[in-house]
Amino acid sequence: MIEGDFLLLEGAAVGYTHTVGNPPYVRWSRVPIQLKESYERVLSRTMTGGDLMLPFLDRALASLAPGGRCGFICSDRWRYMAFAEGFRTKWLPQLKIRSERSLPAAEAFTASVGSYPSILIASKILPIRGTAPAVVTRSHGKTLAELGCSVKVGPALGHTPAYVLRPEEKDVESQLLRPWIDGSEIGEGTVLWTGRRVIVMYQGGKLLDLCQFPRLQKRLERFRIQLTQRAIVNNGAVWYRPIDRLLASDWSRPKLLVPELARVPRVAIDRSGAVPSHGVYAIFAADDDIDAVYAKLKGGRLASALEGLSPRVGSSFIRCYKRFLMLARF
Repeated sequence: MIEGDFLLLEGAAVGYTHTVGNPPYVRWSRVPIQLKESYERVLSRTMTGGDLMLPFLDRALASLAPGGRCGFICSDRWRYMAFAEGFRTKWLPQLKIRSERSLPAAEAFTASVGSYPSILIASKILPIRGTAPAVVTRSHGKTLAELGCSVKVGPALGHTPAYVLRPEEKDVESQLLRPWIDGSEIGEGTVLWTGRRVIVMYQGGKLLDLCQFPRLQKRLERFRIQLTQRAIVNNGAVWYRPIDRLLASDWSRPKLLVPELARVPRVAIDRSGAVPSHGVYAIFAADDDIDAVYAKLKGGRLASALEGLSPRVGSSFIRCYKRFLMLARF
């Protein structure tokens, strides 16, 4: 039986003592349309729409007898992403997690990837009838939404070297540049900007016409090969556009910046209109009174609010994703 056939079985056989797998690292949107339609006819909607590895893991667990053990090398995204909420609700009460050893991506892949692979070993238990899974509750304090705040992640560019200038680089029209900040430049309470700038590729909601900016055009032509190889271009986008639409006005308001991954979650105020990297989350206050919000998060309060709520990577780094920032109470 080939790997894909496993998902097409009408019902998983129950009673195996062990299941093992190394499922594909493929986003649901990248599955070929005919195969996707076949999967969607037999799979629960809660198992589709995210990573293809999720229904593989679901079928493997369904095949186990009580006490059976499952071993998978897979992405750890099922632990925290919204698309896996139904999976977690279904399976976590029935599992005893024996091990979740994280691997450096270089040990699992020959190419550079953005995934965090882990070796998951779990045994299947019978949930006690009439009981519900334990839920961490935090009744004190308010969520960011209750405080009138919004959270958004920095724009994805698609090829950072093309769009982000080092401090010594001056080969783009200056009016197109804004300060750019990544997680390494965010300290506790302060931004330690190193001088890099990002090209704002949209004005008035429209992508720039390179003919009007000859210096920008000359720079991007140097990266044309890398830019044209991106998925968005293969899907019909203009070769030089970034993945996300980047408007300076979207980031001009005062904001708090939080690195996506941190050993100890930290937060800093930015009033410069800087654009955060895709690895940084920005918190905006409804009335721009960002100091009042900062007072609730500073001094380790952000880390305390996320403790036990946000998963760790390799037991060292905490994920400060929007989902967990919005669930935390301060």
